[in-house]
Amino acid sequence: MKKEEQERYLEEYKKEKERGVPFFPDAVFKDAIFALIIFAVIVGLAVFAGASLEEIADPGDSNYTPRPEWYFLFLYELLKYFPGSLEVVGVFVIPVVALGFLIALPWTDRSTKRHWRQRPVVTGITVALLAGSVFLTVAALTAEPPPAAASDLGDQTAKLYAQNCAGCHGSTVAVNPGDDLFLAIKSGTHDGMPAWNADLSDSEIDALVGFILAPDGHDVYLDNCSGCHVLQSLTDADAIDLRAALDEGVSYPPHADLGVPEWSDALSVGEQARLLNFLTAPDGQRLWTQECAACHGQSVVFAGGREELEDVIRSGAGHLEMPAFESSLEPGIVETLARYVTDPPSAPEGPELFGLHCTSCHATRVPSATDLDEARIAIALGGAHEDMPVWGTILTDGQIDALVEYALAASAQPDLNEGQELYSANCASCHGDLGEGGANPTRAGDIIAPISTEEYLTTRDDATLRAIIAQGQPNFGMSPFSEAFGGPLSDEEVDVLVDFMRAWEANPPVELPPDVPVTPPGGGASAASLWRNLCSSCHGISGEGGIGPALNTVWQESVSDNEIFDAINLGHPATAMIAWGEVLTSLQIEELVEHIRDLPGVPTEATAPTYEGAIQGVFDAYCTMCHGTAGDWAASPYAEAIAGGMVIPGDPDNSPLVQSLIGTHPNGVVMPPSVTMSPADIQLIIEWVEAGVPER
Repeated sequence: MKKEEQERYLEEYKKEKERGVPFFPDAVFKDAIFALIIFAVIVGLAVFAGASLEEIADPGDSNYTPRPEWYFLFLYELLKYFPGSLEVVGVFVIPVVALGFLIALPWTDRSTKRHWRQRPVVTGITVALLAGSVFLTVAALTAEPPPAAASDLGDQTAKLYAQNCAGCHGSTVAVNPGDDLFLAIKSGTHDGMPAWNADLSDSEIDALVGFILAPDGHDVYLDNCSGCHVLQSLTDADAIDLRAALDEGVSYPPHADLGVPEWSDALSVGEQARLLNFLTAPDGQRLWTQECAACHGQSVVFAGGREELEDVIRSGAGHLEMPAFESSLEPGIVETLARYVTDPPSAPEGPELFGLHCTSCHATRVPSATDLDEARIAIALGGAHEDMPVWGTILTDGQIDALVEYALAASAQPDLNEGQELYSANCASCHGDLGEGGANPTRAGDIIAPISTEEYLTTRDDATLRAIIAQGQPNFGMSPFSEAFGGPLSDEEVDVLVDFMRAWEANPPVELPPDVPVTPPGGGASAASLWRNLCSSCHGISGEGGIGPALNTVWQESVSDNEIFDAINLGHPATAMIAWGEVLTSLQIEELVEHIRDLPGVPTEATAPTYEGAIQGVFDAYCTMCHGTAGDWAASPYAEAIAGGMVIPGDPDNSPLVQSLIGTHPNGVVMPPSVTMSPADIQLIIEWVEAGVPER
């Protein structure tokens, strides 16, 4: 700028400033008025027009094309021109360059011209950006939506199969009769197949099993059910409810006024069977868990033949002997229970009374009665009664066949009660009776985490549990238990333990370990406690031997204290004797050596079991659920347990209690009716009666 032009500009600027308006309050007031108008427009739009919200997103609607708000459509459309690996150019590089251009303008533009006509370069760039944004926005608004995907909600199962199974199995999977397909998928029991329980939920595995075993049922589901039902809600449903929905059609309460057809007319018998097989797959173990375990437990106990078992399942049976409650319950309670099983809403106090007096046998399944008088008589007088549904009218032939095959195969396997005995003998001292964990007997202040929580069991497949039991975890003070690694258990017994632990998964008994009291400094577990919890299972409580050698007088004289210390500290390879020096302190090992020197090395004289010391616990576990406030014999307290002639002190052979436990009762009474008492507990009761039923 020339000097004359500069002086002229400054002179004009001075005159304009003298006759201009001040920034405050004049200019500020105008800006405030304009901002208020804009704010009022926005509020008005929000009040009268509302937000342009669409319906809740439906992941099953493949015809919907998602779009951003209109002011972002130009970026959305830009993605079409930069597909695949070039997306970063469209969504990042170009917008950043454009924004950078605008930000840099105040520093890069040195022109004195302000009119747009005198600035062709900047004006051209700005017009090009605006025109491009408008073009892209219009193109996005007028573009045809992409073609609908050839899938819908039900096809998610086929997608699951394609993603997780087809790579190895192809389009079909050959399943042998009796194979536990659910377990094979969940735990990877098939050779070379991983465990899918960490990647797929039980409902997804259920759907896969149904898809594999009943592929035609998948098509029936797509054509008739997928429009209203999410697949998981149906695979989680009870088979009784599914059958009722098909049989009752428009009369089924949840389907009332929904315009569903009469399924008995719309679907053939074969189509109904294929649909039920798909939704509740003909997988024996899963059917047992879903439909039978609530009453029968996880253990399968059956001694008859295939035809007999199939007849029981198809026809139902008067298979339980219900006690007569007339003498033990007040008439008002009997009346309430009768009304509850006949018309639940009419007896609001029914659930509490049912839980108190009936769930020990009926579990959570409330029997349904049609006649109030019949229900009242059944409860008051007891006797054989039909508690088991007539599954022949509920399950398909394929489902019944699978359930029969599973029950027969499972009944030939070791009972879970054997698993309970093995667990109690080998695991409970450290892990607790219910796998709750607790104080580590080897480390003061340390805790053993629970092994029966949902989190623990769902994140460890059977192979992992088997390896932990078999090989132990020496760093944590756990010895190996498999014979192959020097432990006391056979491979079959290890498998029984794994099955026993897996049975917790359906209803985990604990979620958190119990509180561990703070141990004062230097107050770790005593030598006697360490011996009882860590050593006696192999060497015997008195050092008499067992799995490990006897620590008798001959042995005591043949070893020095240092040799005993080293044996404990370093362990013995290929045996259950781990290197306890990695777990115990030197002081604890020294105290153990002193304790070992005091052991007699021979079994001490056994004392007779007493009611308070042993028998009451057995009764609480097996008997008081029915023989407490209900029934004609009470298992507690002591005075009532020995009254009424159920036990004859000193004569177990003629005591009705013992007879009902060992199957020699003259009237054929067998107790407990729904579970099997372990042989060790039965023997304990026999010894108690032989000793004259001592109280303490």
